[in-house]
Amino acid sequence: MNELRAGLLLLLVVVVPVDAGSQEIASTGPASHTLMSLALPGLGQHQQRRSTKWIFAGLEVAAWAMYVERRSAGAALRNDYQDFAWQEGRLHAGTRVDGNFDYYETLSKWNRSGAFDRDAGQSGLQPEEAPETFNGTIWLRAQGIFLGGGGQLGDPGFAQALAYYEERAYQTDFLWDWSGSTAGRERLAELISDSDSRFRQATTVVGVVIANHLVSAVDAFLASRGIASPASIDFAPRREFAGLGWSARLSVRFGLGGWRGCGGAGTPGDFGGPSGE
Repeated sequence: MNELRAGLLLLLVVVVPVDAGSQEIASTGPASHTLMSLALPGLGQHQQRRSTKWIFAGLEVAAWAMYVERRSAGAALRNDYQDFAWQEGRLHAGTRVDGNFDYYETLSKWNRSGAFDRDAGQSGLQPEEAPETFNGTIWLRAQGIFLGGGGQLGDPGFAQALAYYEERAYQTDFLWDWSGSTAGRERLAELISDSDSRFRQATTVVGVVIANHLVSAVDAFLASRGIASPASIDFAPRREFAGLGWSARLSVRFGLGGWRGCGGAGTPGDFGGPSGE
């Protein structure tokens, strides 16, 4: 709520001096009003002295506040699952090194990574061979591609198979073992899913922002020509399991066929993307 108030005050600081400027700005035509609202939703409506400016401006501020919150929540959950994986599943072979998103997804699906070099005492690399491990599966795949399912050092294609394994298998700093802790692996998967969901919600909000810019621009253009806007955005509170949330509905009228709409909803702990009706 504080972010919304601050954003609206910022919009007023930006647009009020324009209104107090000159009669030339007040008499700008459809193109200027359209561009104003395309750049900053509600600005064109402000020049037209229409109260709908608050709808577009409010949605803009609320959407960006939601975007920042969702991104922050996603990043916090990402830190949580990285910490959890290190503490509960990963083998501590040295200083902690965090992997990318694909690494943690893999870690949440396989009980064991297996060794990278199954016999470090021998010269050269001895790939993991246990098929129930991730690294072992990578080596079996490399053998199938380059060695026809078998082979040993010196055989044609062995060097290519070894290079394939080295590129795709996880090395010593990234090994893990969930043996006896299936619940821990499942918990990691939940944390990853929650984090990814927050980031996807932030992306959905960007779509809402783009739609708000376009609808505001069309509304300003039509209003400057004395034509009623075919689009409307409605807000309403909504009771959710997680608490009191909100819902938004964008409706657009096409020709003589009536109205078509799409809606979105949000709660303190979640955000729903557009859904057609």
